[in-house]
Parts: sequence; C-alpha cells; structure tokens
Amino acid sequence: MLASVDELAAIQALRVRSSEKNKMTRDHNGFRKLLIVLTKAGKVIALHTGDGRIIWSNLLPSLRASKLGEMPSALRIYQWQVPHHRVMRENPTILVVGRSGASSVAPGVLCILDSYSGEELNSQSFDHSVAQIIPLTLKDSSEQRLHLIVDSNSNAHLYPRSPDALNSFINEMSNQYFYSVDIQKNAIRGYSLQKSCDFNSDDTYCFSTKLLWSIIFPSDAERISVSEARKMNEVVHTQAKIIADQDVMYKYLSKNLIFVATVSPKAAGEIGSAAPEEASLMAYLIDAVSGRILHRVTHHGAQGPVHAVVSENWVVYHYFNLRAHRFEIAVIEIYDQSRADVLKLILGKHNLSAPMTSYSRPEVMVKSQSYFFTHSVKAMAVTQTAKGITSKQLLIGTIGDQVLALDKRFLDPRRSLNPTQQEKEEGIIPLTDSLPIIPQSYVTHSLQVEALRGIVSIPAKLESTTLVFTYGVDLFYTRLAPSRTYDSLTDEFSYALLLITIVALVAALFVTWIWSEKKELRDKWR
Repeated sequence: MLASVDELAAIQALRVRSSEKNKMTRDHNGFRKLLIVLTKAGKVIALHTGDGRIIWSNLLPSLRASKLGEMPSALRIYQWQVPHHRVMRENPTILVVGRSGASSVAPGVLCILDSYSGEELNSQSFDHSVAQIIPLTLKDSSEQRLHLIVDSNSNAHLYPRSPDALNSFINEMSNQYFYSVDIQKNAIRGYSLQKSCDFNSDDTYCFSTKLLWSIIFPSDAERISVSEARKMNEVVHTQAKIIADQDVMYKYLSKNLIFVATVSPKAAGEIGSAAPEEASLMAYLIDAVSGRILHRVTHHGAQGPVHAVVSENWVVYHYFNLRAHRFEIAVIEIYDQSRADVLKLILGKHNLSAPMTSYSRPEVMVKSQSYFFTHSVKAMAVTQTAKGITSKQLLIGTIGDQVLALDKRFLDPRRSLNPTQQEKEEGIIPLTDSLPIIPQSYVTHSLQVEALRGIVSIPAKLESTTLVFTYGVDLFYTRLAPSRTYDSLTDEFSYALLLITIVALVAALFVTWIWSEKKELRDKWR
C-alpha cells in the first residue's frame, strides 16, 4: 500500500530530524549546539544549529506587562550553570536579567531556565535596580557561575545567594575590580569592593564599592563614543611573538585593558556634520584597575561612528576620515618591554612566569597603522577558537547587512612597502593604503542579515573551526575555518580509497616478503 501525502511528509520530517547534523545530541567536534537568544520583549528562544528549527520558546511570565501598565524589559542572558560533573542528572541552565519597568532605576528581575527544555526553574525579584551586570570567573561547588549586579547607588549584589558562593567570592574579593562608563557625565570610573553595604549591613550578599580612580573628559573638547574590553573567556596560545630577525616580542596580555574612543563635540553627529578642522578622534588604552592611560593617539579630521574590537594585545577600530572622504580602520598593538629585558633574564632578576600586576608601571611599546576601508560598518567581532592557535580573522558587519571575514595579517602594523625576505617568510604582507575586499571572504555569501546589529563568535571543539552567529531582524549561523580545516578530514574524503590503498600496501608487503624468502633460499643453495 502506497503512503499518503501526509505520511510522506511525516517520513521526510523524521528523516530530517534523524540526520547526522540535526540530532539532539552532542557531537565530538562540538558543532551541534543550541543557540539560545533573548528578545527585547522577554522571550527566550532555543534554535538548533543544524537546521535553525525552534526547539523551544518561553515568554517569561516575570517579564510580561503587568495589569498596572508597567512594561518590563529584558537586559541580558548569561550562562548560569554548566554541570560538567553532573551531566547525567542535571541540565545546563541560563540566567536572564531584566527590569520590572522601563526606568533605569526600576527593580530588577532574575530568571533561571533549563537550557534543554526552556522550563523556568526559578524567578526572583530584586529590591534594587540593575545598572551593570558583571559575570565573574568564579563558580560555587554546584558549578553555578557567580554574578555581580551593580545598582544605581553603586552597590554590588552577589548572585547566587548561597553560603558556598559567598565564601568563594570573599576569598577572591581583593582581586575583583570593575569599571563603569558614564556617557552622560562623560566619565569613566574604576571601583573595588568592600565587605558590606553602607545602607544595609545585615545583607551579607551586598557589597559597597570604593572609587579608585576616575577619568573625566572635558565636555567642550571630547565626548565618549565607544568603549570595549577583551572577552573574559578568550584563550591566548602564546605570549611571545617571534619576528623575522629571530627576536622575540612579548604581548601585553592584561585582561584589565580597555579601549575608549572619544570624538570632538562637533564630530559627534552624522558624517559631514563637522568640518575636517573641527573634527578629531582620540583613542585611549586604559588599565581598568589603576586607571593609568597606557597609550593615547589622536586622529585629526576624523569622526564617528566608531566601532572597535579588542583581542589579545591588539585593538582594531573603524571611523570616518573627513579629509580623505573615506572610511578607515586603524590597528594598535601593545607589547610588554619589561619581559623582553635580556639583562634582567641573564641576572636572574626577572621571571617570565611571574604574575602581572596593574599597580606597577608597565614598560610598553606600541605599534599602530591605519588603512582605508571601503564600507561603513555596523558591527565588529573577532574569531575565537578553543586553544587560540588558529589565525585570527576580523568579522565585519557591513552597511549592506553582510559579514566580511578579514585576515588579521592585513591589519599588521609591521607591514611595509618592501618587506625583507625574512619578513615575507614570517607572513608579513606588503603595505597598501587600503584593505582588500575579496568577494569570497563574505561569510554570508550572497545572503543579507536584515538590520544587522551584532556578531558573536564561539569556539568549537576542533581548534581549526569557530562558530559564527549574526543577529538582527534576521538570524544567520555558519561555521568558519580561518586557517582551513587542518585538524580534520573533509566530508568529501574517500575512505574507500584509503582502505583500498592500505589493503594494497599490505598485499605488496606480503608478496615482497615471499620473494625475499625465496631469494634468500636460492642464495643458500648456491
């Protein structure tokens, strides 16, 4: 009996779900994942990376509009618990933080969801506002990740509120610092934490903050345009960088490094709103613990909008050059000179494995360069891999709602017009005034991500591969191999040919052994 149309459709759907890339299980390469996204309306959606289908969705009750007309707002989504040692009996969970109203001083809301089912496991309303959310690297015994939520009074509240989490945090509190960027007041401030809140000493999970430093930019000369910092989970393969003459340069790898770009007041508007003589852009590298300005550079005749990304020891930022009437991308690389002191190494007064401190004045060396770029930019990101060995690529969201992958080698400040043979062997590309746009480098190919707003890159288990997710009105997901798949076989690899080759080699070895034995026997009878 032939199947009906509905039965054929059901069979086809079953085949799609049971295909290798669409299974609801983990794979050894780390390609099959759930993309969990949060909308501004407070709806959480889990998408399968294999075919983009919706696994579950949940419009959180605590973020729905109330009968009094208050409109809650969702802020951010974070990893809450990844139970590596309890995988068989506990699912990973996520944290959603929002506000119970539209105002910035409205009380906060916390929701914890099961990553696999979307079930809301816990919901909690705060008696304080949410001004800043700081995910920490610390975890408690149940592998819940610790978070600090800073309110509008600059008090920090620890979550989860458990004795184990409190003990873990107290032990490391002296090493915890954070900073805030106040665009309205045109200031950046750095804080440390103290043991109890000023207004509520009974709340052991509330900590007051101490102002350590502040940088207030003069409003009549500079206005903050953008600030960026390194990702907390970024992996750096090596601190040393060997250059062409066999010399070694040591990267300045401080997780406290932040990049701040300011523009002159007249250049804060749209492109063309200021004359080149009135416009300027200032780029700062600041230590978030001490507030020390490590480097400052001024671009005269430049204005925003500014987009930037920070990775390892380098910063890349995009702006508009009014004098040249073209967009530019600039790169800054910062190196630690104190670790390159050969005399200290010979005398044994310096240890490369010694911990770095932000309170000592660093001896840094900075290299920078700028290049013309064809497109206006909406978002920027950098590829992340599991061990940090694979070459970096810059992911640029263009004004055409596409994503361009640009090799970091094109943004090497050491590029020169006539590189030496040693520099060519190192991989340095000859200097040009503009960055190349290669059509094959578009990650999105011919597709467009409507109203593109951001790009996220996360590592897979394979070192050669990174997973790229782009979001806007549309969503786009793909896998990217910046240095090609050097650690895995392609899908087109012929395993049958490999098996035939092995069998042929074994047969040839056996035949050769027989001939050798016969020849040896004949030689003995002579």
